[in-house]
Amino acid sequence: MTDPPRLDERTVAGRLELLEELLSGLETTSGPTAERALDAVATLAEVYGEALARVVDRVTAASPELAAALADDVLLAHLFVLHGVSVGRAPAGEPGAAFIPLDTLVRRPATSTAAP
Repeated sequence: MTDPPRLDERTVAGRLELLEELLSGLETTSGPTAERALDAVATLAEVYGEALARVVDRVTAASPELAAALADDVLLAHLFVLHGVSVGRAPAGEPGAAFIPLDTLVRRPATSTAAP
C-alpha cells in the first residue's frame, strides 16, 4: 500500500481558503441542517485539537528540539495557534495569526452536555 500524495504549501493554502468559504457559507445559512453541520465541524476540530495537543506533549517531553522544528512548519504553527497548543514559542509571521479565523471553530454544539 502506498502513502497518499502529500499536499504542497500552495495546495494547503487553497484547501484552507475553500474551508473558510464553506464555513462562512454554513454560518450564513439558517436551519437545523446548517446548525448541525457547524456543530459537527466544531466538535471534530475540538477532538483533533486535543489529539494535536497530546502529540505535542509527547514530542516535547521526548525531544524539545523536534517540537521546535514542528513549530517551524507554517501549517502546523497555525494549527497550534488555532487550537491553543503551546510549543514554547510563537509561530513565524504575525503573532496570533491563523489561516482560519480563531473564532470560526470555537462553536460549541447546542446539545453538548460536557462539563466545563
